[in-house]
Amino acid sequence: MPKLDFLDFHTKFIAFEKMVRANRTRCDTRFAEVVHDRLADALQRLAGFCREGNQAETMLRTETDPTAREALEEIINFCVGDLETSGGGFYPWHLLDCIDPEMDWGGYRDPVAEMWCPHPIPKRFTVADEHLHGLSEIIARIAAETGIRFTTYLYYDCIGPEGAKSLDPEIYEKPIGNHRYG
Repeated sequence: MPKLDFLDFHTKFIAFEKMVRANRTRCDTRFAEVVHDRLADALQRLAGFCREGNQAETMLRTETDPTAREALEEIINFCVGDLETSGGGFYPWHLLDCIDPEMDWGGYRDPVAEMWCPHPIPKRFTVADEHLHGLSEIIARIAAETGIRFTTYLYYDCIGPEGAKSLDPEIYEKPIGNHRYG
C-alpha cells in the first residue's frame, strides 16, 4: 500500500468542502441544508486529521529522541486510523440514519430492530438526489478520489411525492442510531 499523503488528502477535503458549501446555495429545503452542513463539517474534520498527521510527520523528520519519535509515530497512526474510520470509529460516515452493512455475515444491521437482516441494504433507504440537490454526485466524487464514503440513509420511507419540505425535522435532526447528531 502506498504511503498516505496527508497534504494531498487535505487539499482534496478542503476543495470538496468548498464545493459542498457552494452547492448548498441551491438547497430549497431545511433537510438538504442540514445534510450539506453535516458533509461540510465532516470534510473539515477529515482535513484536520490530515493537518495533524502532516505536522507530526514534519516533526518526525528532525526528532532524534526515541520517546518523542514513538509519540509522533503514534499520532500519525491515530490520524491514519481516524481517516480510515471517519473519526470516532464510524465507517462509513453516516450523514443521516446509521445503517451499517454486516461485513462478516452479509446483509445489514437494522438500526431499529437491532438485528441482522440477511439481504443488502434496501435501495429505498438511500435518499434520492432530487432531495439532496446535487449532493449525491459530490459524495460519489469524494469516494472515488479519497476512498472515504458517506451515506444518506433514511430508515423510514418517509419522503413522499411532496418532497423533503414536509419532513418532520425530528427525522433528520436526530437520526436513528447515529450518535454524532442526536
